[in-house]
Amino acid sequence: MADRADVVIVGGGVIGTSIAFHLTRLGLTDVLLLERSQLASGSTGRSVGIVEATFGTDVNVALAKLGYEELSRFPEVTGYTADFHPRPYLETVGLERHRAYLERCINIGRRHGLRQRLLKPEEIVELFPELRVDDIAAGLVNEEAGFCDPHSVAHGYATAAKRMGARIRTNVPVERVLAERGEVVGVLTAGGNVRAPVVVNAAGPWCNDLNRSLGFELPVHLWQRQIFVTTPHPEIPRDRPIYIDLSGRFYFRQELDGGCVLGLVEDIAAKDLANPETDWQFKTKVVEAAVHRVPKLAETSIANAWSGIVTFTPDQLPVLGPVREAKGFYLANGMSGYGVMISPGVGLAIAEMIVRGDSRSVDVSALSYERFRSGTGARGAGLWLSQG
Repeated sequence: MADRADVVIVGGGVIGTSIAFHLTRLGLTDVLLLERSQLASGSTGRSVGIVEATFGTDVNVALAKLGYEELSRFPEVTGYTADFHPRPYLETVGLERHRAYLERCINIGRRHGLRQRLLKPEEIVELFPELRVDDIAAGLVNEEAGFCDPHSVAHGYATAAKRMGARIRTNVPVERVLAERGEVVGVLTAGGNVRAPVVVNAAGPWCNDLNRSLGFELPVHLWQRQIFVTTPHPEIPRDRPIYIDLSGRFYFRQELDGGCVLGLVEDIAAKDLANPETDWQFKTKVVEAAVHRVPKLAETSIANAWSGIVTFTPDQLPVLGPVREAKGFYLANGMSGYGVMISPGVGLAIAEMIVRGDSRSVDVSALSYERFRSGTGARGAGLWLSQG
């Protein structure tokens, strides 16, 4: 293994590989990415791959729009496929008081040039006839959306980065970050030290294992998510919108064969980070939520299932950028359930910070770790509405 690099990236999911790609694209090619297992073997490989740009904060919309633009033309950007398939994105709220949230999202989206519109229940039925709407107050549809294969994204970024000079090493767990006199000097692995003046923490749910070696921890929760996939229904066309019920915390997208990928968000503490197991008892709750919203799904069966880990911050926003504990140490953590869709924007932002001194394509200053020290983080700023 190489014993020196200009930049060491810890983590081989979509975030780490995107950073590696964007660094090399900016001309910094002495990059070494270290992955504890295989590329995309953690949270990335267990994601459902939804790509959309509807959020209630400018910084998330900016990151997600960059994500959509890059993932939807991934072969042009990297030379490899993301297996991206465009679909409209529909989200709904069940409470009238949450209509204001959708209106805020549209106002923010308009500033960023998104094609969005507010929908009445009867208009939602025109878009998605199989959807039950008698308990829906309003909806929002966004055309800048679709889904991708997260494995393909991570491997595409990694292969493109390698082509431009980066090195990728798998099955190399990083044990700690090394610092001297307040500056990063490298990392310690089981195979020895790797010297580097810059280290990026893109380790997903293992992020605090590295942060603790510098004397701090991020305030993140590790939640386990359960995903179930139905058989296709012959009367539900295969091109229905990606759907999120913000009030019911239920989401849905279709596979290419028409099977439905189902998820229900409950904050259940993660146990095994490397090999999370499917909770088959939880299937009952997911199926109930799915059948409530799309009654025809009662006529399908579960064909596949998996489980994954998501890393949530208190404000549902990622943590990006340098820290005061050690010069040269950068965070790309706490993606809060939507890391795949913002991975291009995160990769570009971190790469610009390292190469140019700050993120020029998108202002991510609000995502610094300092917001938790000062208590300025916003609540419920990410994908999911606060309960109540």
